[in-house]
Amino acid sequence: MGLHDLDSRVTAPGPDTAAPGDEADDPRTALNTLLAHYADLARSRRRGPVADPVFGDTTWISLGEFRNRIAGRSVCLVANSGQVGSGSLGAEIDAYDLVVRFNSYRIDPAATGARTDIHVTIHKHALNWDQRVDTRLVFGGDVGAWRSSLRNRLVPGAQKHLGDDSLRWPLREVGKVGPQEWPAIPTTGFNTLFLLDFLDVNPVIDLIGFDFYESGAYRTSEAMRMPVTSVHEYADEKTWVLDRATKVTGHKISLR
Repeated sequence: MGLHDLDSRVTAPGPDTAAPGDEADDPRTALNTLLAHYADLARSRRRGPVADPVFGDTTWISLGEFRNRIAGRSVCLVANSGQVGSGSLGAEIDAYDLVVRFNSYRIDPAATGARTDIHVTIHKHALNWDQRVDTRLVFGGDVGAWRSSLRNRLVPGAQKHLGDDSLRWPLREVGKVGPQEWPAIPTTGFNTLFLLDFLDVNPVIDLIGFDFYESGAYRTSEAMRMPVTSVHEYADEKTWVLDRATKVTGHKISLR
């Protein structure tokens, strides 16, 4: 069966034999939904490298490809916290194989380190999208808004690899953790550390400066004018992290 066959078959469920009000119980409804998801996934997997010139020399990277690229490497996730900004951890941070930063991160080499290998950002703003990195992951719960943000905000040549739809919303889409289990919207940092913990291919996963904004924020000047959002549940994220920590020091939480 080709993709065009799936597309044509999922658009119409066939003759309606269900009683009025019973559409939700019709097994064809679930089948059509499943086929639609399969068709979308198959199209995504077959598209190959990013062809749109807007994206420059960027190549899509899937969940499996991302896993293979980071496997066996030490990784640190650097928080945008006052603890990091006022510290002197730069050399320690730059010594990891992979340095991950978030959203509106701010660089002060002595305090924060100079390298950014992976930039992870929410799709709702375009802070630091112009900074050159190897890999950029853009998170978003709404697939339509996510695609629109990539179209309008991605900077050509600023990244070699771009996470595709399989990396769009790790807690929900990779871990299959629903709102019943985790009602709050996950932060970018939590989505990322959940993803790395789930993949479980790194010998070292360290969180640097993750005090969940107890020391305030350390971000770009533009972002410092923005309040710390209240839609996230920082206490629950902190509990999740500490329950899985193998070691905790003054500035570092180790998950591996």
